[in-house]
Order: sequence, then C-alpha cells, then structure tokens
Amino acid sequence: MRFRKVLSAIVVVLSLTSSVAFAQPETVIVSQDSPEQQQYQAAVKSYVENFVKDAYAPYYVINSIQLSTSDFTIDQGKLTTKVNVSLNKTLKAKSVNELPYVKGLNSKLNSLKLSRAAYVNDAEQVINDKIQDLEQYIGTPTDQNDSFRVTADIVDNQLDLTNAKFEFLNGLVEWIPATYFIPESETAIAENAEADLANDITVNRNYAVKQEASAIQPLATVKYDRLAARDYANKYTSEVTSSLGYDTSKWNPNYAWHTESGGVDCANYVSQAIYAGGIPKDSTWKPESTAWVNTGRNISNGLKQYMVDTKGYFYKTTKGGTSAGGFISAVNYSHVMFIVANDGVTMLFSAHTNDRLKASFANFSSSSYEFYYVNSSYL
Repeated sequence: MRFRKVLSAIVVVLSLTSSVAFAQPETVIVSQDSPEQQQYQAAVKSYVENFVKDAYAPYYVINSIQLSTSDFTIDQGKLTTKVNVSLNKTLKAKSVNELPYVKGLNSKLNSLKLSRAAYVNDAEQVINDKIQDLEQYIGTPTDQNDSFRVTADIVDNQLDLTNAKFEFLNGLVEWIPATYFIPESETAIAENAEADLANDITVNRNYAVKQEASAIQPLATVKYDRLAARDYANKYTSEVTSSLGYDTSKWNPNYAWHTESGGVDCANYVSQAIYAGGIPKDSTWKPESTAWVNTGRNISNGLKQYMVDTKGYFYKTTKGGTSAGGFISAVNYSHVMFIVANDGVTMLFSAHTNDRLKASFANFSSSSYEFYYVNSSYL
C-alpha cells in the first residue's frame, strides 16, 4: 500500500525542448552534462528517495540520505538507470521491548509458560541472547547502502515513472521487485519471531545432544567474537557502483585476491572474517584451501560443509534467527555474504565480488538463500 502511494505521488512529466527524438528506435547515450540527463536523473532520484523514506517511515528516522545514478542509458525510447542509495538511519523504538520481533519472542515465551512446556529455560536463554544483541541498535545510527534499478518509457519527450519497472538489487545479481525492500508489518515480524524461537530451541537442544555423544571439538578451545568478525568484514570491502564491481584497494593485502572470471572472492572474504572472529585454521580450512575459498555450493568440501557439517561451528537457521557474525549462502548460484547487522527489522550484509558494504537483504520468504549462525556453545 505504501508503495502505491509513492507511485501515485510521483507523477513526473518532464517537458523537454531538446531536438533529440527519444522515441526513435535507436540507442541514445545522453551526455553526462546534458540538460536532459540532469532532468531525468533528478526525477528518478526523487522517485527512489521518496520510496525509501516512505518504506522506512514506520520503523526508522532517516538521519541522512544521498543518491547517485550510474549505468544511465536510453534505448528505443526507454530509460534505464541504476540508483545508488546511501543512508543513515536510527530505529524509532526507544527500547528493545518496543521492537515487534521482541514482542513476538515474549508472546511465544508466555505461551510456553502457560502450557508448562519442557523447554521454557531454553527459550528464556535464546530470548536473553537476542535481546542483548538487539540492544546495541537502540538509539544507534546505522549506515546502509542499496541499489535500485528504474526502467521507464519516454513518450513525446515525457518520462513516465508511474508505470516504471522498479527493482532492488538483492545479494549479488538478483534484481527483484522493489516492493521487497519494504520491511514487513509488525504482525508479520512478530509471527516470524515466534517461529524463530521454536526453531532455535530445537536446534540448540539437538546440538547439545550431539555434543554429548561426540567430542568433535573441545568447546573451551574455541570462542567466536562475532562482532570482531563483523568489524573485519566492514573494514575490507566497499560499496562499488562501477561496472567492475569490486575495488581491491579496500581488500586485505595479506591474503591472495581472487578476481579471475570477473571476481570469485566471496568465500575467501567470508573465511577471512570468520577467522578474524576466532575460528581457528587447521589443515583443511586455511587460506587458499578448498574449504576456505569455495562456497561449497558447486563443489563438495567447501566453506559451508566445513563450518556446518564437519565442525558444527555454524548451523542452518532463519533470517530472523541470525545476527551479525553469521553468513548467507545463495542456493541457485555459488555465492556467500557476511551478515553485519540484524536489528529485528532489517538485515545488512557485506560481501566481495561484487563488493557490497552494509547492504540490506530483501524482506521475503525464499528458498533461494540459506542463513547460517554460530552455535551458542562457541559464543
């Protein structure tokens, strides 16, 4: 509904006096400083800015926002451009108990207590850990970078944004409808939290049983500082808007860089962040090994298999069930991204090739991605 309001509010009609006939069936690359491009850029940026502000209005105060365009083309009377957004936002909630996610957790806990469920103590521990994590976002400004793509017709020298194709860049290459950028409703977030709590209780209980049955790793020897891992991830990447997609000047020079085939450094980067958090190297997982530099999606014995199946450091969970320090694995293509924030409303990730820095992950249920978070025994 909010998206429709934005569309109806931004009816852009640009009357141009240029002699260029944009309706002609040919590609016209408008010069960077032309009046036409400037007018189109201003209109499209206003369109995206209003959409973002309206989408975030229920949950955030937008402290600042900057927009730029790239890949600007006009082809057969159709304008296409990428709009890059950098913003700083603060949650409107004054305490964690005002967050719909926490409301959902507490609602589920109350139900468990009323039913005298066996795992009330486990639920309380999960909730306490989550609340402790979410407290860092209350009153704290957070940076975020996202990319949108707008495709609109130009008819009789007029730009029609009311019927534009409007997309959001999710992950590496997936352009999805921009409506998925809009945070879920409070009711949906609370319901997700209830489901996440039940899932986390089950996972933790199963892991405890597994640990009792086998000594795959003495717990006292491994501690994971997920915030140190987060800080590493944010330090050694950037938000690149050029067609190259990455900037090695921001990468850690102490590791090999994988830029072959247009860039395949994602698992190498995620492994570096996990190692910075304290997960130890060994003969299998070390720089340039298969387990270190491969996602495990298109080959066996990659990062996912090592961290989850072999060592059990991480476990598969839900989007809401993970926090900074976890990672996302794409199912349909070989790519991993490092989670750097999850405030109960929006998840942010950083990544390599294409480089992303504090980019939001779309709010939609999909089997196209899997989420992994560190087992509580290692925190």
